[in-house]
Amino acid sequence: MDTRLAIAFARRVDGERLNVTALVAELGISRQTFYVYERRFAKEGLSGLVARSRAPQRHPNQVSVQVEDRIEAWWHKLRGGGLDHGARSIWARMCRQGEDPPSARTVHRVLVRRGLARVEPQKRPRASFRRFTAAQPNGIWQIDGLHLQLVDGTPAVVLRILDDHSRKIMASHVAGGEDGPSAWACVTKAIARHGAPAMFLSDNALGFNGTRKGKLVLLEKNLRALGVSVVAASARHPQTCGKAEREHQTFQRWLAAQPAPTSSEHLQRLCEVYEAIYNHDRPHQGLGDGTLTPHEVYQAGPKAVPAPGPLAHPPRITRVKVTSRGEVSIGSRIRVQVGRGWEGTFLDVIRDGNVVALFHDHELIDTRIIDPTRRYQPNKKGQDRHRLPPRRPNTLSAK
Repeated sequence: MDTRLAIAFARRVDGERLNVTALVAELGISRQTFYVYERRFAKEGLSGLVARSRAPQRHPNQVSVQVEDRIEAWWHKLRGGGLDHGARSIWARMCRQGEDPPSARTVHRVLVRRGLARVEPQKRPRASFRRFTAAQPNGIWQIDGLHLQLVDGTPAVVLRILDDHSRKIMASHVAGGEDGPSAWACVTKAIARHGAPAMFLSDNALGFNGTRKGKLVLLEKNLRALGVSVVAASARHPQTCGKAEREHQTFQRWLAAQPAPTSSEHLQRLCEVYEAIYNHDRPHQGLGDGTLTPHEVYQAGPKAVPAPGPLAHPPRITRVKVTSRGEVSIGSRIRVQVGRGWEGTFLDVIRDGNVVALFHDHELIDTRIIDPTRRYQPNKKGQDRHRLPPRRPNTLSAK
């Protein structure tokens, strides 16, 4: 209520003349509004000058209080269990329970009204994301490790394999680190349960994939022997394994609501409980209409299978600097002698199994069939080191 308006009306009742044009200009209101307030003042007194909302007092289309109470109960239940408790998650849970909920947008508005969620218009819309998904279950498996600590501060790693098509957790294995034997133990557990995949995806951790280091690690060797194609994500591009990264967030939120793990065995049991919830009970927003679980999607279609026989080891290409002793390293701790005349020069080494080819500036300078039982591979018998192609200036070594 504007006090100046009340004083003006009181003076007008006493017979004082008012300059209405000047008054409405001073108050910043229209003449029509002035006369509306004048009629209210004459009828209701000072209470008629209180601002009134034009919003309707009844909302026929608003959900009932009972439905809002049910939505809030689901929010508290899911949040207390360490599970996703956003509007889409609540809507999916209510659909699976046959509760006929309002739309997910309406559920979000209910949460906002009750102070359980906030409006975030700056968030990127879901429709703008472009997702890659394998066409079949077992088409692609992803592996990743999550580093944690036990109660006593002991480090532990949860290795987990996820099916790219269904998001189903295929196996979890608690280990001391992301090493090759631990990764293979997780893979064998998953294969025993679900069969082998057609392709296996990982990041560039050396326990998973040695491509970036010019090596063929244990996991790659064993999977290729089973006919499984092995690929690694691009360097510094974690989005390639984004499904596994996103699942880590869900697991950490759930784990925070459980008793802290006191040992590796305890953490392994927690992982198994979580797997059952994640695969069979938790609707996944990235699947179908958001009401399906990973296990339901995994069981819905035919499974992809690996190649019928072992896969040949892929050639490895590395760029190596010749040492002062005239040697280059070709991986697996094997050194090849090329001659001291090449000292400090960078050579491109292509290795395909036991066959090695050495290039300098796109020119082939040597080929070898190496003996994998020997770490040092000398020059070919009878080869004259001094008759190798003359060393050429190398801009990298010159620096």
